[in-house]
Order: sequence, then structure tokens, then C-alpha cells
Amino acid sequence: MTAMSPSSSPSHPPQILPGNFTPRFVRFFTWYAKRLFAKKFHALRTAPGTHAALREAGAHDGPLIVLLNHSAWWDPLVPLLLAECWRRDGLAERSACAPMDIEQLRKFGFFRRLGLFGVDPSDTRSFPAMCEYVLARFGSETRPTLWITPQGTFADVREPVRMRPGAAAIAARAKNVRVLSVTLEYAFWLDQRPEIFVRAACVPAPASPSTPHWHSAMESAMNANAGELSRLVIARDANAFTPLLGGASSANIHPVYDWWLRLRGKDAALRDRQREQTHREATA
Repeated sequence: MTAMSPSSSPSHPPQILPGNFTPRFVRFFTWYAKRLFAKKFHALRTAPGTHAALREAGAHDGPLIVLLNHSAWWDPLVPLLLAECWRRDGLAERSACAPMDIEQLRKFGFFRRLGLFGVDPSDTRSFPAMCEYVLARFGSETRPTLWITPQGTFADVREPVRMRPGAAAIAARAKNVRVLSVTLEYAFWLDQRPEIFVRAACVPAPASPSTPHWHSAMESAMNANAGELSRLVIARDANAFTPLLGGASSANIHPVYDWWLRLRGKDAALRDRQREQTHREATA
């Protein structure tokens, strides 16, 4: 079942602009996102346990809340890439919704077909309205997913995660809900283009599923997830990640100059020889 459209949901208050999730458009936009990724990034790498966590979440036969940190413009596109690469694991087959600033959504209306719905962050009525909208989706669809950046604004990955209460309030009121923390980090390693790093982990349900307890569990999980991913990124060991997209074993300089070096019998790749030696010694 798809998201509710304005014509089919007259009961929605004016401070919510409903989404119109359209699977065919999602597939087209995912194709576009993959092309854009290939131009802008060297690799998308996933930390250990990420595939298993996403597979478990994708197979959940009920509502799913995915918590994303929010550090870059690219954040909304990465889930499309993850879902497409692991399509067989069920994440891409779930319906989706996600909040967005209502004025920005009016400007870029095609995002509604990805499931984005508009809220006014300056309007105090938006919080209960958003909860009611999402819970109505959860109650009317078989396998719905809420993608949300609960920080509510851009924040550096090195800052502790401080959540707004919306995601926790929804989880506390939803039946049979599953929650997943997905941390994204962007960094430059050896290639001239940056890398995307992803780590996913399931959020254990609190013993008492109240809003404060869910809030504490979510915030703790997001901070733990971010800390572990940062540790791996700082270590700069490609062998600690699985390359999901891109990620040739070595970085290059420029296609023309790389070709010229190879023509002269020279290695065109950029390598961190000290780290390669350390890895060989560790695995010997």
C-alpha cells in the first residue's frame, strides 16, 4: 500500500503536506542516485554487521523506524543506494515516508513521490501532527518504514547525538515496531573523491516502551553506532569494510595520467605502504 495522497486524506491538518510514495518513481530516482554517486564518490563501504542488521530490519513484518544521523546533503540518497544494492533483503520493497521542511518540499515537490511529507519545524502543532500522520501510515500499511534524522538539523559527526522527541514518541505508540540506527560518515582517504561509510545496528526495545525510555535507548544506540564507525574510519583500514559500490583496491590520480604511467610500465595507483605493511604483519 502506498502513502496517502492529499485527495485521499482530507483529515490531515494544514501543517502537514502528505507524501505520495510511488515505487516506480523511487526506482527511477535510485537509478539517478547511483549515477550521481559514481561521479562524486570513490566508494560506499559498510562496516561489519551492517548487512545483517539491514536484512533483519527489512524482513520485519511490521513498522520500522530508521534513525539516521544528519551531517551532509547526501544523507537522504544513501538509503536508496543501500536498499537497491541489497534489494533481495526486503528493504527496497517496503513503503517509505520521511519528514521534510514543508517549504522546501513545496519547492521540490517531486520528493513527495519518494514518500517525503512536509512539516513546519517552527509550528508547535507540527509535532503531534507528524506523530498522527506516521502512526496512521503504520496502521494502514503492511510493512511501512519511517526514515528520520531525529537530530532535526545538520550536525557534525564528532558532536554527540542529541535527538528531538518525535521518533521516540512514535515508537512508544506504535505496535510491533522495530528500530534501526544507521550512521553515515564521509571522509577522504587516498582517492581524490570522498568515501561514504555506513554502519547499521538494531536498537533494542526498552523494557518499558515509554517515550522517555525509547528516547534514551535511541540516543544511546546512535551515539554508540557513531563512535564505532568513527573508530573504523580513523583507522583507515579498507579491509575492515565491505565495498558495496566502487572501492577499487587502490586509488588513482587521473584517467589520462594513469594511462600514461601504465604505458611507461609504472604503477598508477596511490597506496599507503606503511598501512599495507602493518596489515600484512597483522594477518601473517
